[in-house]
Amino acid sequence: MNELSLFTGAGGGLLGTKLLGWRTIGYVEYESYCQKVIRQRIADGLLDAAPIFGDIRELDKTTLDSGVSLWYLSNKILEDIEMPAHRKDYNEAVKMYERGLSIEDVAGFYNITRQAMHAILKRRGVSFRGNKKYGVDNHFYRGGPVADEAAHTILECALKKGIITRKTHCEQCNDTGTFKDGRSKVQAHHDDYNKPLELRWLCQSCHHKWHKHNKAIPKKNGGHKEAGEITDVISAGFP
Repeated sequence: MNELSLFTGAGGGLLGTKLLGWRTIGYVEYESYCQKVIRQRIADGLLDAAPIFGDIRELDKTTLDSGVSLWYLSNKILEDIEMPAHRKDYNEAVKMYERGLSIEDVAGFYNITRQAMHAILKRRGVSFRGNKKYGVDNHFYRGGPVADEAAHTILECALKKGIITRKTHCEQCNDTGTFKDGRSKVQAHHDDYNKPLELRWLCQSCHHKWHKHNKAIPKKNGGHKEAGEITDVISAGFP
């Protein structure tokens, strides 16, 4: 049974439903102290890893669907980890982490939680970097710019962290230079959006020509789920 918990408090009541085999897919709790306790109980394995929503008066369907769908995708991936057919899907995740991107970065590319990505990498024998508590050296680091396209987001992170160096010459025609507004004419290009660190640097003209005659392989995404499709039980404490 999948349970959405309203007015969760510190999650004491959920310790009981967990004994029944129920899984919590979301917590709705306003008080910051209670949220802190919930997070600690998740870290200790006493409660299920799931999104924590704040003020129920501000919770709308879009936000709820987004959070619960993320829970669904992450848990589906964790359930599939034992299946050899799925292991190949995350080869690029290993490459991205081993080249220096954080677990947060890689998890964002696959649209799953950090915990799910950590489990995926662990199953593949990845040697994890030291998990320092603060800053960019923490492999759960949340920093970095945000872009609309997942592959571009990873690329921006890699450029910022020095994992990839921006080139100044087109790999196709060797053109270089900048536009009037100062932007480089040489742009990053992906043949396959599932491999965000495998790219070529093309001038705008060569870039447009490639896309005119070719189609990049789109990023594979899991199916989105709405809260109503996943939730079996809605429980509530006292508001």
